[in-house]
Amino acid sequence: MGAILYLLALLASLALIAKAGNIFVNSACAIARGLGVPKAVIGLTLVSFATTAPEFITSVSAASLGRVEMAYGNAVGTCIFNAVVILGIAALIASILVGRERLHEGFVMLVLGGLVTLLALDGEVDRFDALVLLLVLAVFLRFVLLRESNRVKRAGVVKKSGLKHPAILFLLGAAGIVVGAKLLIYSGVGIAALCGVSEATIGFTLVAAGTSLPELATAIISSYKGAAELSLGNVIGANILDLTWVLGSAALVSPLVVERWQLLFSNLFMILVMATILGLMRARRKITRKGGAGLLALYILYAAGILAFWR
Repeated sequence: MGAILYLLALLASLALIAKAGNIFVNSACAIARGLGVPKAVIGLTLVSFATTAPEFITSVSAASLGRVEMAYGNAVGTCIFNAVVILGIAALIASILVGRERLHEGFVMLVLGGLVTLLALDGEVDRFDALVLLLVLAVFLRFVLLRESNRVKRAGVVKKSGLKHPAILFLLGAAGIVVGAKLLIYSGVGIAALCGVSEATIGFTLVAAGTSLPELATAIISSYKGAAELSLGNVIGANILDLTWVLGSAALVSPLVVERWQLLFSNLFMILVMATILGLMRARRKITRKGGAGLLALYILYAAGILAFWR
């Protein structure tokens, strides 16, 4: 009976996220047009905060319950899933053009991956480390908002009308995605528990993939709608938020213990894929379908490595 319930919950969550994701992307693009701000910037900030809400809720809740391995694994595992699976699928649908700003933000993402790894070298991400990460986020967001505010002023674009309706739809879409993601986590973790999978493995794989579903829905829908730059901005923004907002908030609740194998495998792999993405972005100023296929292949290697560690 339990397995049937989890399966029904899984199907319901996928249907909810698919519908809510469509509403979400359409409203985000409408907000971007109304504000005169590039869609990629909306993806980096507004969309990224909404789509990382499941990671935030999951990691903070796990930390409050003392399940610090799941909290840490969710944040780092989500970054890996975002970078290789979501961006890889988006690039397979349509090549993603890369602007100069995305290169800068991609570099910030890579630096943050290295910073988190350095902070965890002593075996935990404590409350002081959490404050450092949240401070870095505040500085980064201020820089991005000031940059785009100056750009809009120079362009003379001032549009303050026509935002009420898309804003309401944006909130409804975001709420639907969050509810759907939580339902997916409930069903996925339940199925995994029935199969006897360890908690740490769930955090780095199943929970990470489940909480990344909003980003996945956003990337697929935006790519099909000819707004692939939104998916790139969303992935980079989501990873920056996962390493600062999500990880920092969870560590404030309870210091996160980091095992040595996590540093040697997952953290170093995270840095590797972030460096690979930055290299693809710099090489041709776009991520092609070939590059997307390569990213997906990297995740297969990562999943195989996780299984090898836990055998």
